[in-house]
Amino acid sequence: MFGRDLENWFKAETELFHPVHVNVAEAEGTVTVEAEVPGFEVKDLEVTLEPQRLIISGKRETKEETQKGKTVYNEQCSNEIFRAITLPAEVDASKATATLKNGVLELRVPKSAKATTGRVEVKTA
Repeated sequence: MFGRDLENWFKAETELFHPVHVNVAEAEGTVTVEAEVPGFEVKDLEVTLEPQRLIISGKRETKEETQKGKTVYNEQCSNEIFRAITLPAEVDASKATATLKNGVLELRVPKSAKATTGRVEVKTA
């Protein structure tokens, strides 16, 4: 429908990407973000941190094939997530830590007056 481009875009985006639920907490010197990423492993996730923005993206694919007699059953599934979050304060990306445990990605980043940008390596807890 004409004039509803943005609305249509948001609807399409929700159909393509699964939402990542997050909790953001700000303490005296640290910003902590917890994101639900069930079923994803460290190798499936990419975390990018900018001075006031966090981007979490991930993609995983599963394939299963079974054969019974002459019949072959083949199932494929692809799952993608994406979330961009505006942080409540400028942070130092070079000192960020990220751990993945039981489907929850926890990111701890110290606040900083001198902001940096970079990728954060996710580790298994």
